[in-house]
Amino acid sequence: MADALQCSPQDCNETYTVTNEGAIHRFVAQLANIYRLSTLRAEESSMYWADVATHSKSPLAPLAHVPGVFAALWTPEVAPTTAAILGTAGLGFVGLPKSLVHFTTEAGAASIRASGVIRSSNMFTNGSYTGVFGPGVYMARVGRPLNGIIRKEATVPIFLETPKGTVRIIPYMVYVRWGTNGVKIR
Repeated sequence: MADALQCSPQDCNETYTVTNEGAIHRFVAQLANIYRLSTLRAEESSMYWADVATHSKSPLAPLAHVPGVFAALWTPEVAPTTAAILGTAGLGFVGLPKSLVHFTTEAGAASIRASGVIRSSNMFTNGSYTGVFGPGVYMARVGRPLNGIIRKEATVPIFLETPKGTVRIIPYMVYVRWGTNGVKIR
């Protein structure tokens, strides 16, 4: 389908035909359709995994939160942010702050003082889900973030130099050094 565009009479008397069926337009339309369909599918998937996690009688039902979290990262409301973060993933290692804060419990702080090591969070610690982005040591840049990643009882701040290998997941709120070895403190 083509639209006709007429120049104003004082400039010219030619009619220019502008089509909106060009290759670029088709490509952009296909991308928009793929984006829309994929975010709708992710929304369905996150609801499915939430149902499994909350309604299943299996002792492994809480593991359904893992695919649910990943599906939720591509829902219509969150996908633009996820795309921006993934598009700048290389920047996750660049420009990190010089120091970060790890939040723990009173018992965790005593263990860190005694051992000199902040142990990695696993997928489940003491019956609660902690390692949302995988096993590792989770940190923040400022204040105790209310982001659902730090357990409510983890109120004791441990200030440390940013460990090598740390990556920024969500600026200011979530930094992680992946792995199961933990982080030695000085």
